[in-house]
Amino acid sequence: MKSRTCPHCNYQYSIAEYRKLLFKFVFSGWNCKNCNKKLTFNFKRRVIVALAFGSLYVALFSLKDAIGMTPLRWAALLSIYIIGSFYIFTFDTFNKAE
Repeated sequence: MKSRTCPHCNYQYSIAEYRKLLFKFVFSGWNCKNCNKKLTFNFKRRVIVALAFGSLYVALFSLKDAIGMTPLRWAALLSIYIIGSFYIFTFDTFNKAE
């Protein structure tokens, strides 16, 4: 299945359209813009991505003193981390709602 694609009608959401959906609650559903059928996020994929990024964040936070992280470097790294996480989530997939 392609990313950001409706499993009913194969309509692919643009990144701009997806950004509006990105902040929806994980268990909430919405209607497809094209076919009006109910969709949800792929929960398993979201958990895997969240665990990967969470463990990376914990590793960076625990190593910040060991690698001499200044507040400016920490802010820059955290900004790159957040932007990267938004980019990764744009490859999200949708499931049919039940």
